[in-house]
This record gives sequence, C-alpha cells and structure tokens, in this order.
Amino acid sequence: MNLFKILPIFFLFFIACSSKPEIILNEIEQNENLIITTTNENKYVNFNFPKNFNANDTIINQELKKFSKKINYFELLNTQDSSFVNKIYSYFNKENQHPYRMFELNLSDTLKQVKFKIDSNKIHLLQQILQDDKTDINKKEIELIDDFSYIEDGQLLFPCPNIEIPLSLNLLPNASRKYRSGIHQGIDFAGNYDSEVRSVFDGVIIRSDLDYYEVSNEFRNDLLKKASIIQRTPSDIFVNILYGRTVMIDHGFSFTKDKRIISIYAHLSKINPKIKVGKNISRGDIIGNVGNSGTSDGAKGNRKSAHLHFELIIQDKNGERYLGKNIYNEELLKLLNRVFSHK
Repeated sequence: MNLFKILPIFFLFFIACSSKPEIILNEIEQNENLIITTTNENKYVNFNFPKNFNANDTIINQELKKFSKKINYFELLNTQDSSFVNKIYSYFNKENQHPYRMFELNLSDTLKQVKFKIDSNKIHLLQQILQDDKTDINKKEIELIDDFSYIEDGQLLFPCPNIEIPLSLNLLPNASRKYRSGIHQGIDFAGNYDSEVRSVFDGVIIRSDLDYYEVSNEFRNDLLKKASIIQRTPSDIFVNILYGRTVMIDHGFSFTKDKRIISIYAHLSKINPKIKVGKNISRGDIIGNVGNSGTSDGAKGNRKSAHLHFELIIQDKNGERYLGKNIYNEELLKLLNRVFSHK
C-alpha cells in the first residue's frame, strides 16, 4: 500500500482554553476545536487547527501517544517476536514518549496544519539496541540521532564522476555485513575498474597507501573467522586489511566549527603518486582509481567486483559516527542525494 495514499479517519475534539500553554508549537493560535486526521494505519497524523486556536506540546503529545498505541509494530519491523514488540510498546508508553516526528507545517489565513509521521530512524535505532540485548535503554541514546544538517546541500562532490548514489540499500550505510559480523559504514559506488576517483572536499591527506601490498585470501579469511568469533569487525581488521588500498583526507572543521570531518576512499586499484601524507588537496583533485583491493577478488588478481567504498566520518564531543548512521530507507537516500553534487 502506498504510504502517501490518504485513508482519512476524522476525530473532532472540543478543548476548553482555560490556561496559558507552557510551550506554543510554532506559535499556532487558539480557537475552539481541533481536527485530527490519521492515515495509513496511524503512520501519519495530521493536526488541523482552525483560526485562533492555540495548541501546546502537551495536547499534541497526548494525542500522538494515543495513536502510537494503535501502531502495528509487527508489520512495521517485519517481526513475529511478541516479547520484542512488547518492549517497544513499553518504551513508547513512558511519559512524553511517542514514535512520531513533525515533518511538515502549513500555515494560511484560515488553517494551520501540522503533520507528523512515524520516526523510522528512532524505531530502527531502538530495535538495534534491543537486538544487542541492551536492557537499559537510555533515552539520550535514542534521541542522539545525527541529522547531518550541518552539511550543506551539494557540499560534497560525487567521488566518482557521473556515478549516482546507488538505490540498493545493501550498498549504503547501515547494511548488514554478515561475512565479517559487522555493519556497512559507507557508500559503494559502482565504477569501472581504473576509472577516476576524486576528492569530495578540500583537506589534508592523512593516509595514502602508495606502497600497498595485497594479502592472500587465506590470511584474509583467517582474520574474518576471528571477527566471527567475537561477533564484530575489530578496527585493525576493518581499517588495515578490508579497506584495501586506501586514501584518507582530513577536512578539519571546514563544515562546522565543532565537528571534524574525514573522508575515506577504499579498494583503490592505484593511487595518484602526488597524493602524499601531509599534502593539501582540493575538491575535485584526482586521488586514484576504482579497484577491488582488500576484497577476495583483489587477492585473486582479477578485476571483478570493482567499486569505490566511500565513507565520511564525523568526530565531535559525542564520539565518532559515519554519514547516514541510524538513518534508513527513503530518509537515507534523501540525505545522501542532498549532500552530494556533480559540480
């Protein structure tokens, strides 16, 4: 069923305005009634305010919590695990908790409309925490989802000329990588073997594997078995072996004053000899060429499965994360297509 095909169910609430609201939502003014429209099995909730109606956050949250109890989390998360779903229900039954976020505000002379939809990013993050057998769910951890709004539209140059963001979610951040017991942190740009790779932004080179040596598949598989035993991909295996021939660029605080940004270009077939650690690099400069180093095909010496593995790492006082972390599906594609441009 199309998420955006509206199946309206109207609820009319008459609310007396006896006290001044603590918080005014977008300065919407009061009158006598409020019409709430839900669509697609409560995945979308629209609040329609007639002229002169004041609605505070308490009223909004109370109504959203009512609808959140009607959400089919079994279908939403594609699971039949009732104990798991009950934990999610329990979390959102807490005070001031609901799974919605505002995504649209429309104002006119006669109507004020505020639209909410299910925050799939928050729910997927909650799902991930519960699947990691973490019983103590920290509200701060759930709310700390980076929206990457500090990266301007088109601020990053596409690293591979004429290659767009892949549509397959398996090639994007947050995809599972069972063969190494880990999570994919980057974007896999499909490209012809030896096609050019360029810097996405100005910076300083901090890694350049000009003297790269390809390990054997026997050695590589032995490391992957160790990752399987500990059920995660340790950084020494991930960064030093699985990246293959790699260039890293430090963009410093060019994007925002409190976040350091690093870009990673992995699986390269070769690196431009001018790309040396400590040297400055400009947006659009050629770094090297698409390849398959660090992969099983790279170890075999063939040209199959060539692609650029690209990551953007953000570091700040809250830690380190990759571009797109904990953002999923259509929201992830929207983010990636927003921040990259071809010029």
